[in-house]
Amino acid sequence: MEIIFKKPLSETDVNHRLAIPSKKLAEIAKLSLGEKVRIAVRDATGHQWSFPLSTQNEGKFLKPVISGKEWLEFVSRKHLRKGDNITFFRETNENNEVTFRIEIEFTGVSTVIFGVPIRTS
Repeated sequence: MEIIFKKPLSETDVNHRLAIPSKKLAEIAKLSLGEKVRIAVRDATGHQWSFPLSTQNEGKFLKPVISGKEWLEFVSRKHLRKGDNITFFRETNENNEVTFRIEIEFTGVSTVIFGVPIRTS
């Protein structure tokens, strides 16, 4: 398992779309400006999510984002807030098939009960 990126979530990440570091796009998918693909991503419970990955133009760089109702549903179900951290991984199985995984590190959480973070702040 290889870490592609780790980041604290911003207000935009939890309310609209997940911005992916531009330099990491090639490790996820080969996209041109305006292209969109779906990527399968497993969470820590083994649930598979299908996220739309697309690119936006930001100066001379492509800005990759995961957006749409699927991302917002993930944020809602996982009770994510600004400041929580996510780590995005790539795994390659014995058949050279690539899959992705996402892990969450909650901030201000004393415990997690049935997948729901109990926040101290």
